[in-house]
Amino acid sequence: MICDMPNKIGTATVFNLALYFMTNLRRTPGHFFIFYLFTFMCTLTISMYFRSIGALSRTLSQAMAPAAIFILALVIYTGFAIPTSYMHPWFRWLSYINPVSYGFSSLMINEFHDRKIPCSAAMFVPAGPTYLNITPEERICSTTVSTSWLGVDFLQTFETHFRLMHSQYIQRGLHISTFS
Repeated sequence: MICDMPNKIGTATVFNLALYFMTNLRRTPGHFFIFYLFTFMCTLTISMYFRSIGALSRTLSQAMAPAAIFILALVIYTGFAIPTSYMHPWFRWLSYINPVSYGFSSLMINEFHDRKIPCSAAMFVPAGPTYLNITPEERICSTTVSTSWLGVDFLQTFETHFRLMHSQYIQRGLHISTFS
């Protein structure tokens, strides 16, 4: 584990710098370092899970089957592919024991908490002279994560949907992601 740390730090730094600025996330030092902290801690946590699977297996082929099922469950039940409220009740517990799910929730809070993205009349879909008489309920804003979505504040709906109402979940997510 200690021998892998320089490699993990270097890889995480290069990857996170490129990813963070390429995707145009919030350009503040606080938001960047929270992003870096959570992605790095998630990398370490998942690395230790896979090391545990490898330690319990005798051969590489024996380790690959449980590792494949494990990574599939981690990816599907993070809350991105299937939101938690849409999961079947008998599989929802997978998102509660998934450290990536808590990291994902914290990263969503970090990026979208207190953010307002305006939507102008030029961004409404459908647009054009034939659609001037339709009501706001029949339009949608084409801006990503805009604040106008069928007359409902999309960010408020998004935060409610992912149970991200308070920024205290960032600290909770760090503790659960790190110590699970």
